[in-house]
Parts: sequence; C-alpha cells; structure tokens
Amino acid sequence: MPQKRSLKQIERQQRRKDRDDKEDKGGRVEKTIGSLDIPDMNSDELMEQLSKMKAITPTSLAVQLNVKVSTSKKLLEELRKDRVVDMVSRSHNLKVYALTAD
Repeated sequence: MPQKRSLKQIERQQRRKDRDDKEDKGGRVEKTIGSLDIPDMNSDELMEQLSKMKAITPTSLAVQLNVKVSTSKKLLEELRKDRVVDMVSRSHNLKVYALTAD
C-alpha cells in the first residue's frame, strides 16, 4: 500500500498543475505542418528579385523572399520545369540556377 503524501507534496503538485493550466491558456502557439506559403511563381515581384540575382541559389532566394530554404528549393524546381530558370551547376549539396535567356 502506498504511503500518504505529505502536505508539502500535495501543495507542490497543486502549484505545478496551476502553472501548467496557465501556460496552456495563452502561452502556446499552434503549429501547422505542411502548409507553407509558396509565393506566386508568375508574380512581378518574384521575377524582379530573380532578375537582380546573377546566380540563384535556394538559400539566397529564401533570404530574399523570407521563406524557408525547403520552400525555395521547391519553388526553383517548379520554375525549372516551367523553363523560367536553368540549372547551371550542381554538387551534392548546392544547386545554382540562372534565368533563361529570352
């Protein structure tokens, strides 16, 4: 049979429960996984940013557009499929793109 808890232990448990309840109400932010805001590929702002860049890398594009690197990788791959950019160089961890000559 378990021993009775002391008054101090009961108070400590109650304080923890109250603190956790307060944190649950206002302190937490709900995460949404998988819903990334990809910029419109045909937007003038995107094309203007790309035209200013000599070499386009996923990291540099992510910094310019204020998105995640994984999002910029997906965006550049879609632009490559649409023949807006060409892959100039590739290594095992870096891809370099350039705008196609129109």
